[in-house]
Amino acid sequence: MITTDIFNLNDCFETDDGSAVIAMSNYGMNSRSVISTKDMFSGESGGSVQAGVGIFFQQENDGNVYVKTIVSGGAAEREGTVQVGDVIVAVDDREVVGEPLAVLRNLILGQQGTTVKLTFQRREGSHVETYDCKLMRGTAEYFQSLTASRSMEDEIDQLRLQLRQALAHCSQDRDELDRLRKILQQERESSQRREREIEQMQQKNSDEIMKLNEGLRKAEQSRREAEIKLHPLQQRENDLAEELSRQKEKERLRKEYIEELKKRHEDEKNRLEQLYLKEQAGRRDDQVARLSAEGMLSKVQAELVRLRDFEQMRREREEQYRQRWYSEYFGSQPYQAPAEEPAVETEDQFFLA
Repeated sequence: MITTDIFNLNDCFETDDGSAVIAMSNYGMNSRSVISTKDMFSGESGGSVQAGVGIFFQQENDGNVYVKTIVSGGAAEREGTVQVGDVIVAVDDREVVGEPLAVLRNLILGQQGTTVKLTFQRREGSHVETYDCKLMRGTAEYFQSLTASRSMEDEIDQLRLQLRQALAHCSQDRDELDRLRKILQQERESSQRREREIEQMQQKNSDEIMKLNEGLRKAEQSRREAEIKLHPLQQRENDLAEELSRQKEKERLRKEYIEELKKRHEDEKNRLEQLYLKEQAGRRDDQVARLSAEGMLSKVQAELVRLRDFEQMRREREEQYRQRWYSEYFGSQPYQAPAEEPAVETEDQFFLA
């Protein structure tokens, strides 16, 4: 242990086991009493870890106790105030001038980690300075362990800082994940809006087809009513001529309407194609919309074919009726203009890729 006292070296001698002992007869003890340096330095005789402050004291014949040596690494050297030659006058405000070293030893020694207040006098020429010094009891190994503990605490603080930084990074990652989830939700909502727009367009096209069928039904009904009203032959001829004129106008309007419908259908097809191309990447659901559009297109094509066949049949009936009527009343066949070949509309014109 790094503590305690050196007494008058002239009073020291060795025992048979080689340990140093110190005679205390000059300081009020029996001349045959001795104190082992093992008990003085280690403090283990009492059972607890006892230590001093790293100072070897020596007592003069006049009773004054002065600092003989300062132990390297002890509390006195670490504090730096005490110097060799300083005279101790009090321990924890108790005056020890003239006291035996055994009393001084008992006052200074104590449990490691506790503190003791020492009062010294330092003579510099004729000037005497008195000062207090508060030292922690402990060995050099004890102070080294304290330093190691502080280093460990610094490492723990560093690890705590790294942990806080890691938690901050985790928080940033969670924020980024939430942002990506919001973006994905917005993309889903946008896709759903586009799907609803496509459904609305399909419904609109279906309504237009229904209106077209209703118009054709009304046109057929009008034609039948006109045929019933053709009773007198002359009036019937005039009515027929007017009806033919009206039918030609209707035919022209119908062709214009069909051309307009084709154009609108082509525009709609182009727009759907562009929309399809934009939504093609990563949008599997658009396949359903494409198939629906193709089905609608097939229905429109079938309707156009039906209208063309119906119109052709109507022309043939009207021509047969006109020829029969002309042969019955004029006895000859009327002049037949070369029949106009209807424009062939291939399926490629309305194919939605």
